[in-house]
Amino acid sequence: MNFYVLLSREDTIYYLRIYHLIVALLMFSCGVIQIEFLIRTRKLPKLDEPHEIPDPALIGAIALTLGIMLGYLYFIVFDYAFQSCDKLVDALYPSELFIEAIYDVLMATFSGLSLIYILHRRFYGAISSNLDKVGRLFINITFAVVWMKVVIYKGYLSHQELCQRKELEGYWCPVIKRHYECNPASELHGTQKMWYYINKGLLSSSIISCASEFFPILLVTHWLACGGAEERAEDIEKRMKRKEGVRGMLREFMKDVSRVYVEHPEMQSKPLIISKYLVAFFVLITPIVMIMSTLKWLFYFYYTIDFDELVDEHYMTNDYINLAANICQVFFFGAVTLHLLTTIPNERLDAHHKAHAGGDISILFGCCIVLFIKWILQSVELEYQRVDGFIILSDAIIQNVDLVMVQATQWLQYFAVRRLLALSDKDCIATKRFLPLCCFAGLLLAWIHFGVTFFETSLIKYQLTDEKFPFSSTTLICMIFTQTLFPADYLFAFTVSGCYLEFLQRYLNMGYFQLGEPRINVTAHGHGHGHDHGSIDHEHHNDEDDQKGKIASMLYAASVLHRKRFEERGNSTSSSEVSPRSTVSMKEE
Repeated sequence: MNFYVLLSREDTIYYLRIYHLIVALLMFSCGVIQIEFLIRTRKLPKLDEPHEIPDPALIGAIALTLGIMLGYLYFIVFDYAFQSCDKLVDALYPSELFIEAIYDVLMATFSGLSLIYILHRRFYGAISSNLDKVGRLFINITFAVVWMKVVIYKGYLSHQELCQRKELEGYWCPVIKRHYECNPASELHGTQKMWYYINKGLLSSSIISCASEFFPILLVTHWLACGGAEERAEDIEKRMKRKEGVRGMLREFMKDVSRVYVEHPEMQSKPLIISKYLVAFFVLITPIVMIMSTLKWLFYFYYTIDFDELVDEHYMTNDYINLAANICQVFFFGAVTLHLLTTIPNERLDAHHKAHAGGDISILFGCCIVLFIKWILQSVELEYQRVDGFIILSDAIIQNVDLVMVQATQWLQYFAVRRLLALSDKDCIATKRFLPLCCFAGLLLAWIHFGVTFFETSLIKYQLTDEKFPFSSTTLICMIFTQTLFPADYLFAFTVSGCYLEFLQRYLNMGYFQLGEPRINVTAHGHGHGHDHGSIDHEHHNDEDDQKGKIASMLYAASVLHRKRFEERGNSTSSSEVSPRSTVSMKEE
């Protein structure tokens, strides 16, 4: 159905709404399965501890859920208020508005129900039954299909006004068979015109962006709520056991110690030593990168506001600031990645943290692949814009180099975050003098990238729909496909910011970011979410461990003393001749 909607040269918007209805039926069926699970598990015993979902991901899921629910209800009110303007609501028939309203209601309801289902699933995990397996698979498929539909709608099918451009005559267009009577720009007045521009410039794209970022988070949180991270942690520990096979044989006489070694390999590793020059380097470069990136956002904001005047003047200051800021980011993230890869080998990483980061890392990797394709399209687009005479050669070179820097920054962040999220608590404490500052900078840069992406998409939409920009048909097609892939930028920025927040939360839970002498709190397995394990409880557990160790030492000493006395008693009752072997044995004792 996706391909039919895309390739149909009939009334594409009408078939798109039919596709909306099919997706709505899929969401309704998925909602029935979720409600059945909620009812079926009411009397089942819960897990001793619910499966863990990182707080930043949980907060992000709740915020996006509220944004989607309110946003799609806003779409219903907006369509009803502007139903007299056919072009504004993209509807020629009353049935289309009815289908759209059904889809909007189901979308808002399904988003809220999915969040409730995932929060409830945490207490039960993956139930070992065929019914539960089929249900989980169907829910994941539904999340993926709805996500695909939202991305397609946001990207390609949202450019209805492109069909008015003469450069695209003969090309596919989503409203090629539509002839509207209402012109919103000239026929709307007063507050209606104000809301028309607010919806066109901000609200509509923001709501669809929330939906395009929400469903990947649902997929990850569903995986975590079903216990996927714990299963992956067990697989990692099994691989570590196989690697430690030879070492385990040598420690056969100390099975308890070897078991602790396998569960906590960081206990056997040497302390991480951080050079004071490295700390000074990051403390110096991090504020510089933050300042340059903030200037990048400010100049891009100014460039977006006065775009019509500045583009005629071939305004280059914005390009220079972008290039300088992106070079600083490459240098910064390259240094962080190089430090993590060279000083922290895989053996020092924490299996549980590494498993819990699997979902976010998969999203970041997928975004990097899509953004690599977008980079190729943008390079082609810049070349055709230069041929069309829209930009000069020097501007094209600078923008191409800038795109390369952005691409390098994203890949470096992927490798850095992949290492950061798997750090053990001991290594986090060892790097406390500079790594929290670096992560705070990464969080700021992620949100700046989010804002700059919004500016870029706004400019592309403006250039696509305004005929005063004389682009060729090839340039317009490249810009359309580039615009289709921009949701990956939003998703990357949102996901990587959540990763930085999760890492900063570990420091917060340990007791850092306090005035005065910090109270250190390291939780078991270093998850950083055990708020009930305070420093008093931690000290209490340490005291118990020390007492158990003392008792074990006393029992061992008593057994040795008893053995010696037994051997001496046996020797006194034996003959006076002692064999050489016994003499040697006594000397060894």
